Amino acid sequence: MTVSTTGGTKEFPCISCHTNCCKEYTIFVNAHDVYRLSIGLGVEPESFIEIYGAKDFDLGIKVKEGLVDLALKQKDGACGFLVGSGDIFRCTVNEFKPGVCKSYPFQIKNGRLAQMDSKMCPVDWDTKEFESMMAIHLKKDEAEWKFYDDLILEWNAKHWIKKPLSAFLKFIVDKVALSMPSDSSLV
Repeated sequence: MTVSTTGGTKEFPCISCHTNCCKEYTIFVNAHDVYRLSIGLGVEPESFIEIYGAKDFDLGIKVKEGLVDLALKQKDGACGFLVGSGDIFRCTVNEFKPGVCKSYPFQIKNGRLAQMDSKMCPVDWDTKEFESMMAIHLKKDEAEWKFYDDLILEWNAKHWIKKPLSAFLKFIVDKVALSMPSDSSLV
């Protein structure tokens, strides 16, 4: 996997990465992300999830703690799963990281793979090389967010009254587990 640079040479895009995206963005997660991280790490979601005030009233999660969105905990101004050694930082949950992390810095724009307008990558990616792989992932990610939105609507309509965030987290993890084929590993 290579990218075109202005000098015509090619390099793997992540070689010169300073993981600024992991330091600058709040990483919001959906039900599948929470499930993958819980199973992959073997821990309860509360250990890596924090809540933020809901950005969208219609899809904010109604829990005892208020109207919230879910994101990964931060540590020292960066994603809690980012660890560094000197100037080099890497993701410790790369195998089952959230969909938004897998997609970055791509999006589907007008039916085609495109780099995000305000990406933090140190080089431009050659989207032609990644189009078939990323288009499939971005469609899966879109479906997972739709599933999550539907779960929030169900929760808010039926379950939320005076229930804590931990009950919502159990609800979404159980729903993801029920939606998966029995022979699948991490979704």
